[in-house]
Amino acid sequence: MGKRIVFVGAGALGGYVGGHLTRAGCDVTLIDPWPEHVDAMRKNGIRLSGTTAAEKHTVPVNAVHVTDVQGLVRQKPIDIAFVSVKSYDTEWATMMIRQYLAPDGFVVSLQNCINEERNLSASPITVCWP
Repeated sequence: MGKRIVFVGAGALGGYVGGHLTRAGCDVTLIDPWPEHVDAMRKNGIRLSGTTAAEKHTVPVNAVHVTDVQGLVRQKPIDIAFVSVKSYDTEWATMMIRQYLAPDGFVVSLQNCINEERNLSASPITVCWP
């Protein structure tokens, strides 16, 4: 069985990468704090685009609002958690998801800034980055 992957933040970066991984057949859950965005993803999937028509896809995704994250406790632990939120939301997002990680799970900072120190200060977990 493949790795269980979660994206905390399903915006431009997390939604795009998470959508493509879902399209590739990975077990992905997208978590987002905006109710309207979660509802739209649940109803319409996530729209991926590129520079050509062949790169445009609509992908059904598993979308969860942050208020429903506690339901993850009844599921298989998370192997990889990508944190893809704004810089000022890094600490709470990392602390929120850490309790659902597998014992050998890790967090990857997938953000438009450098936040590894914020991830590390939020919890004693392994943080990986390129």
